Amino acid sequence: MSPLIMEVMMGGLGSGSERSINVGNVEDALALDIRALRRLGIARPGECVCDTVRWSNGGLNAPSARLRVDLGDVERGGGMRIVSNLIDGPGMQHVAIEALPTSWGGWRFYLICPITARRCEVLYYAEGRFASRAAQRLSYATQNMTDLSRVRRKAVKLCRRFSGTGNTPRPRGRNRIEIAARVSSAEYEAKAMYLDRLSAAAERSGTRAGPSKKR
Repeated sequence: MSPLIMEVMMGGLGSGSERSINVGNVEDALALDIRALRRLGIARPGECVCDTVRWSNGGLNAPSARLRVDLGDVERGGGMRIVSNLIDGPGMQHVAIEALPTSWGGWRFYLICPITARRCEVLYYAEGRFASRAAQRLSYATQNMTDLSRVRRKAVKLCRRFSGTGNTPRPRGRNRIEIAARVSSAEYEAKAMYLDRLSAAAERSGTRAGPSKKR
C-alpha cells in the first residue's frame, strides 16, 4: 500500500519569538490527528489497520511513521502503536484511544495523552514522543504575533487556499470567487495597517515628510 500523506507546516521548534513557558509553536511540530487518520482510512471502527504516514516539508526526505491502529473492539476503546524514525532517532510508542458514542449512532474517537492522561484529538511530536499540546508546552504562532503579523499570515493562508496546495484542490465556482474576495480584503487590511504603523512611527520620530514644493 502506498504511503499516505499528512500535510503539515514544517520548521524548527522554537523558531521565532516565543513565551518563556513555551518551547515552540504548534504549526512547526509533527502532528497526529485522529480526525485526519479517520479520513485517510487508517482509524476504522471495528478494524485493525497498519499503514505509513508521511509529513510533507517540501523536501525529499520527509519524516514518516508506521502506524498500527486497533479499533477492533470499539466499545472497549483501542490503541495505536507508532514506529518512527524522526528527529530524535528511531522509537516506538503506544497511545490509547477512547471511543465515545454520539447522538447520531456513530463514534467519536480521542487519543489519550501519555503524559496528562487527558483526551485530545491531536498529538504533537517533541522531545522524542507524541503528546498533547499542553504537555509539550507548545503555543500557537498567532499568540506570539503582532496584529500586523496576524493579518499578513491570514492573507498568506488565504492565498494558499486560493491556489491549492498539497492535497487541497483549488476552489471552483462561487467558492473561488468568495475566497478571491477574502484574499483581496485581507491584503488591503494588511497594507492599510502597515501604512498606519509607518505613519505613526514617522510622527513619533519627528521625520514625517511634508508635501513637496514645486519649483
